[in-house]
Amino acid sequence: MMEIVLKNEPKRKKIRSYSLEKLERRAGLLFATPALIGFLLFVLIPMICVFLLSIFKVDLMTNTFEFKSFTYYDKMIHDADFWKSVRNSLVYMVIYVPLTLAMGLGMALILNSKMRGRGIVRTFFIIPYITTYVATLVVWNVFLHPTEGPLNSLLMSLGVNHPPQYMVDVDWALPILTIIGSWKDVGYHCILFLAALQSVSKDYYEASSIDGANGLKRFKHITFPLISPTSFFLLLITIIGSLQAFNQMALLTKGGPAFSTTTLTYHIYRSAFEYYNFSYASAVGMFLFLLTLVFILINWFAQKKWVFYQ
Repeated sequence: MMEIVLKNEPKRKKIRSYSLEKLERRAGLLFATPALIGFLLFVLIPMICVFLLSIFKVDLMTNTFEFKSFTYYDKMIHDADFWKSVRNSLVYMVIYVPLTLAMGLGMALILNSKMRGRGIVRTFFIIPYITTYVATLVVWNVFLHPTEGPLNSLLMSLGVNHPPQYMVDVDWALPILTIIGSWKDVGYHCILFLAALQSVSKDYYEASSIDGANGLKRFKHITFPLISPTSFFLLLITIIGSLQAFNQMALLTKGGPAFSTTTLTYHIYRSAFEYYNFSYASAVGMFLFLLTLVFILINWFAQKKWVFYQ
């Protein structure tokens, strides 16, 4: 038998096969592109510029740059005020981080329970976070006024002859600013903790109640492990936020009294915009970046022991 070949038969197009993994990778890259462009323009390039600025002496009058190598880093290391600002930033972080996380989790646990007026309570918890910083700090400044504030007036009416001076006292100023910062930001932590708590299946609690587990054991072995990814995220952003604390110091105490509330960020601000020493301020900024990176890396490696991903 003869085989008939049709010359005019159209050729079949080759269909390129894409795996699901390749499609997901391309889609992920597409959606991440705006964030990557933003990171490049507003984070990476400014960081490079800050580093270059820290090794050059800048003369704003003549717009000239003079290479100084690591002179400003050496000046920073031998600057007593710099080390005071480092100490203040670390003290702020040590108080702010656990206080904010504990208050946020406690508020979320309250809102997650069955209670009357939960919506109203939730609104009161979130009001400080959505209120502007300037407005809240004005209220705190009036409330904590050492002589005419309502808090000290109440204490003196109760027989306290020498109430605390709060933001004009060297020992009280930084802890008070830390409490104000925690009170301002705890609403955000409460929202995320509440979302994490509501995503935990009730089946786990029903099974644990059958086994006779009390509330503390349920929290330790069920609740906290299942919300640990959210806890880790909030831990990181709380550490970063504590090292970047600035608003309270700038608006309430101006770094005082006696340099007791001057954090690294406020030290950078004063060096750059009050003393016009931009190169030195850039060197301190690079130190702040490295310090933040160290704390992030420590927690990143430590999270493998206590964060559980479902």
